[in-house]
Amino acid sequence: MRIGILEAGRPAPDLAAKHGDYRRMFRDLLGPALPEAEFVDYAAIDGHLPTRPDAADAWLVTGSAYSVYDPDPWIGALKRFVREAVNRGVPVFGICFGHQLIAEVMGGKVEKAAQGWGVGVHRYAVAEAADWMVGAEAGAELATLVSHQDQVVRPPPGARLLAASAFCPYAMLEIGPKLATLQSHPEMPAAYCADLYESRRERIGGARVDAAIASLSDEIHAARAAEWIAAFYRRALAA
Repeated sequence: MRIGILEAGRPAPDLAAKHGDYRRMFRDLLGPALPEAEFVDYAAIDGHLPTRPDAADAWLVTGSAYSVYDPDPWIGALKRFVREAVNRGVPVFGICFGHQLIAEVMGGKVEKAAQGWGVGVHRYAVAEAADWMVGAEAGAELATLVSHQDQVVRPPPGARLLAASAFCPYAMLEIGPKLATLQSHPEMPAAYCADLYESRRERIGGARVDAAIASLSDEIHAARAAEWIAAFYRRALAA
């Protein structure tokens, strides 16, 4: 199984030197749950995209400090690539920025949330469990780390709501059998998030950062999310 990581963002250089980049974080997250996978990287943020959607068996779109509605040419190119992958039936999973980008590509709407910054450990309730959400049922909980200002405010037509919270009503979506998305960051280690939030203290607000950092001692279900994403790829490729 060959999974292409479409890199839509990077940590600041000082954070990357200390914690690694998002490509490494996704390998650390998914490697144990998906040992049969080979990961290949494409720096979408630099305009480097595969020449065709079948250059990998499946794709993963990472998070980013950008917004999906920003006019940067690489964002438009990434949207077109995702649309072509969808049209050709190649599985795609999106995380945070990737969640929002896929939702917009498929007809949803993304904007800056009135709730403000989402940071720290957020808890989503499962609304309806897809068959790849191993061990989940309606009402189950997924606790993962978040860092976002934008949200999906209108899901794409026909999207299936998988998980939500009061803060983020469209936190996890399935948009057809080979397309799914998650707003949170299961790949990010708590130590990285602590440094990330501190680096954005003035933008986020001191009280919100303090509460977010305090929440990092809570239980985090990163391995559960990894199992779900791994099962999504296996099921989508077997379909």
